[in-house]
Amino acid sequence: MGSVLVAPGAATGNAPGAMVSTTNGLRLALLAMPLIGATFLSKFAIPPFGAQGIGISLFVLLAVVIASVVGGAMRAEPRRMALYFMLIGSLGLVQILQPESFSPLSLLLLVAVHLPYAVTVPHSDDGGRIITLFIGIATVLAVLGIAQYGLQFFVDPRLLFPIENFTPDTFIVQHFNHQAAIEYGSHEYRANGVFMVEPSVFGQLLAVAIIAELCTRGRITRLALFGLALVAANSGTGIMVLAVCLPLCLVAQRRWGLLLAGTLAVVAIIALHEYFHPVRILSRIAEFGSAHSSGYSRFVGGFYLFDQFLWHDPWRALFGYGAGAFTSYAGRGHYGADEMALFKIVLEFGLVGAAVYFGFLFCCLFYSPAPRFLTLAVALTYFLNGIYTPFAHGMALTLLLWTPGRDQAERGLWLGHWSLRNTTVTPVAALPASHAGSHA
Repeated sequence: MGSVLVAPGAATGNAPGAMVSTTNGLRLALLAMPLIGATFLSKFAIPPFGAQGIGISLFVLLAVVIASVVGGAMRAEPRRMALYFMLIGSLGLVQILQPESFSPLSLLLLVAVHLPYAVTVPHSDDGGRIITLFIGIATVLAVLGIAQYGLQFFVDPRLLFPIENFTPDTFIVQHFNHQAAIEYGSHEYRANGVFMVEPSVFGQLLAVAIIAELCTRGRITRLALFGLALVAANSGTGIMVLAVCLPLCLVAQRRWGLLLAGTLAVVAIIALHEYFHPVRILSRIAEFGSAHSSGYSRFVGGFYLFDQFLWHDPWRALFGYGAGAFTSYAGRGHYGADEMALFKIVLEFGLVGAAVYFGFLFCCLFYSPAPRFLTLAVALTYFLNGIYTPFAHGMALTLLLWTPGRDQAERGLWLGHWSLRNTTVTPVAALPASHAGSHA
């Protein structure tokens, strides 16, 4: 009679196995926290921070990180921790050199927001599960966004944008265009996926999801779904991310078949132009030339602030006006300017502080073993949002920094589908049998 193999702990109710399963579940929940904050929690705030455009997710994330470090679930990552202290020291020194006062609270908030970059989750091999979770969340939001756009012709739009219309303003993040019309005076609204803070951020999420899908399974149905939702979002910033990353990704992977699929999709959109308004989407490029448009305020107006307040004064050009100064000087500018990351950092900390800040970010992001196209897509979103918008931070921490470790990437285990030994992406099927077997 053959022997029976019993798993350890089976005789005692599988206690060790249950403990391991619980530990894995808690670790996955911890890894997913920045992503959850960047999506499902992104609109919510606690007074009075909501009026300042700061959502609750940043504070939740910081609390989770501190509790996890104290409890041993997270630890400092030496390389990024050293960079973090260099960032704090450099920006603090810039403030000391300022001849005028600065906002200590603004500087403290900047320091706190970037603390999660200095830690990691040890012994994490959940890269595949995290990317699956991300694409799953993007799929849910894409379906909601398509439904938002399509149903608004038959349903009261307030019901399709419930958070904006039925939650008190004090608990909603302000200074975002939550329920944005297709164009001025229109009664048609751009989709935001219900939970995303505004359509432009929704579009960026879809763009990152398209690149992530291409770097993994490359399912045509998912790509088509994300593309259709991007049209419903009417997002110029999402298109900007794709315009940079998509051609590079397709050429590197030699996915020539997707070019045909993309051509057919464009033809279908043009044929259904009465519903999708492709001309309106392309016309959003013209916003960069209109001083009264949101695109101008977000991506052009800040350069006029530099001309007005920085470049004529070498000291200010190098060291800026101090933490928290952007709001005051933007109000005194000849043109409107939103608090985008690039404009805020340069105006407050000067070229020296900006070099340190963005150098810190890019060293953290591009040291990640994730596919370079996905890293590039996430990196671009930093220039398309404000510094306290949780989207770029959430994407970076979950997808790039907290998992997986460098050792897993070098063994080709990231995502369980692709080998990152080279710059190009190699399907598992093309690997030697001895190596591919580790993916089973």
